[in-house]
Amino acid sequence: MPPEVLVHCLKSPKIAESVQMQMILQSAPVLKNVKMSCMFTVPSGISKYICSFLYNTGIKMYCLCKGRQRDIVFLYREEQMEEYLTREENAEFLREYGYEGGDLNIYLHYLGLRISYYYNQRQEFPHETGVFLGYPLDDVKGFIENRGKNCSYIGYWKVYSDVDNAKKMFQLFDKAKDLAVAEFFSGMSVREIAC
Repeated sequence: MPPEVLVHCLKSPKIAESVQMQMILQSAPVLKNVKMSCMFTVPSGISKYICSFLYNTGIKMYCLCKGRQRDIVFLYREEQMEEYLTREENAEFLREYGYEGGDLNIYLHYLGLRISYYYNQRQEFPHETGVFLGYPLDDVKGFIENRGKNCSYIGYWKVYSDVDNAKKMFQLFDKAKDLAVAEFFSGMSVREIAC
């Protein structure tokens, strides 16, 4: 759906602006191509419009979980995701949690099921989600093994291994967010902000 149709569907330019602002705050590193993926929640029913904001950007959206009041959406750059998830150490780790086949759509479907089970109080949160978000595998493993405690540093994720590299990444993410917000307030749309 082209963006101009989206504003009409959302019934208000203010709602469309609010959704875009939330997207920028939650996904600026993905929009600016310094991170391969992100995950955030939106009010139920809004997720179907997010694809319109991403029209022709190279960024895809997958709705992981639909709730009565909130949907969990996952934005990603497909080639980067496929390359990262098929690295042997990542694929082997994900197999331990039941991810089979190496197909990105199957992986995302299974991740969505695991997140849905969590929200329906059937199981613990699937912390392997960190791999899908591009977190270093050692940090994902460290978080799981330490049950979220004893980390060396906290930023966009809890760091258990290479603190210096993580700090550099966090600075890049912060710069991307500052730039994306400034561009949005200068009148640019999400589509124009995305690199």
